[in-house]
Amino acid sequence: MGEQLGQFSVINVFAVLGGLSVFLLGLEMMSANLRKVAGNTLKLILEKATNSPLVGVLVGTLVTALIQSSSATTSILISFVQSQLMTFERSIAVILGANIGTTITAQIVAFKITHWSLAIIAVGFLCKLISKRTKTKNVWYVVLGLGLIFYGLEIMSTAMSVLRDSQFFLDIMQSLEHVGFGILIGAVFTALIQSSSASIGIIIGLAMQNLISIEAAVPIIMGANIGTCVTACLASIGTSSAAKRVAAAHVMFNVGGVLLFAFWVPTFIDFIKYFTPDGDTPRLVANAQSSFNIIATVVWFPFIKQLEFFARKMVPEDKDPQRPKYVFPRISSVSKSADILLIHSVEAIKSYKNVVKEMLWLSRDYFTRPNQGKDQLEAIAKLREYQKELRSDLLDFLSRIVKLRLSLSDVSKVLHQITLVNEVEHIAYKLETAMETLHEKLPEFDASYLNLQDYFKQSVKCFSKSCNAVLRNSMPESKRIFEHLNSLKIIEDDLRNRSTDAVREDQSSESYETEKLNLWVLEFLRSVNSTSRRISQILLD
Repeated sequence: MGEQLGQFSVINVFAVLGGLSVFLLGLEMMSANLRKVAGNTLKLILEKATNSPLVGVLVGTLVTALIQSSSATTSILISFVQSQLMTFERSIAVILGANIGTTITAQIVAFKITHWSLAIIAVGFLCKLISKRTKTKNVWYVVLGLGLIFYGLEIMSTAMSVLRDSQFFLDIMQSLEHVGFGILIGAVFTALIQSSSASIGIIIGLAMQNLISIEAAVPIIMGANIGTCVTACLASIGTSSAAKRVAAAHVMFNVGGVLLFAFWVPTFIDFIKYFTPDGDTPRLVANAQSSFNIIATVVWFPFIKQLEFFARKMVPEDKDPQRPKYVFPRISSVSKSADILLIHSVEAIKSYKNVVKEMLWLSRDYFTRPNQGKDQLEAIAKLREYQKELRSDLLDFLSRIVKLRLSLSDVSKVLHQITLVNEVEHIAYKLETAMETLHEKLPEFDASYLNLQDYFKQSVKCFSKSCNAVLRNSMPESKRIFEHLNSLKIIEDDLRNRSTDAVREDQSSESYETEKLNLWVLEFLRSVNSTSRRISQILLD
């Protein structure tokens, strides 16, 4: 084998692996700091994924251009759909756009400036050192990451240059021109490393030494589109039917695109060569990947409804639908970028808060209309079990985030979120205790206490808004909620005095039990408002 590969030795193998590692390190550094420079743009453009398919495609393109991974985008969509933060129908167009956004990497690395890589690294590092502002430092980290990408390519390319003298290796590369074999190799390799960007990086590294032809590169690129589906499929394990359909749509779109091109690869290559007249192989590879994904998206775009239909056929509805379990991303598989992870944590805490909010609304019926509300007791108990499990998963996820290398601002956000989760748990615990204490002692009556219900409504709304203010990191909003909570004390005192006076005026047992319950609910809401006040103070302190 050593003779067949010529001068390619163990040192060259480690050089290729080292170059690939530097390439991926640079890619991660560049994309992570691009997201930091963009600030909240990622979350905002995800929220713009409306029912308009065209907007969805644009959103998918922009998000993936920042994340530099279509697999990561699809994994985020799966978790959003699983947690009912996005519908399956809205996610399909975003998936189509994600495949366009992921081609940005190849277009960047195809530039023939690898001999300037160390200069780019030096400029990026030195400017990062002298920069004072965090945002400016992030910009220079992007430049530093770009330099590492080119340096990693140069290392790989140089290490593989000796293979030009190996007829055995050249024969293998030529065999990849067989479309079926090339697709298989591209799919298997990308599935194993779970990174189509790494696959394209290696192909471009080979192309720089003229070790691979565009005829062999195109089938591998097509196979990489299939292999990258593995990450999404793994992320969908154990999720609801809607979330599994996201992965199914991703697979159908990518496999369908490959089948669309597989029968006219030579024509497609001629098309790429026509638009790349200089014949530069790295640029041909980049243009082939971009054209492949753009054309596939354009072809599939009119058939989004059909894609949705077949995904539903592939993944039938859950036989016993339950409240979906929130799926947290594996930090190593999606990204270690705080921006993406904090998007997940914020959305998970919203879901967590909404569970407790739903428990409170159910308890309002239970407390203020006992005859009509007793049926809610079992529903509240089930929600409490779900809320406990979600809290455990949330705290585990936040503890893993805080162990990463975060900025001071991000550490503060994570600590605020942990405090918020525990404060919300306090309300759920108080409600659970109330249920255990009163469920057999409620008087049998059918009356509606409008004033009390209105106060209940205001208390629940203040709880929800105080949580949202912390998640938005909005100090002015927290201050407004805090002031409103103080004004509720006046309403509480008025209601308490009315109930006390009613007991004095009517000594009947029914009135006594009714007002006793009324006073007890007021005490419970006082506890809820007190917790909401502490939540508002998370930012104010």
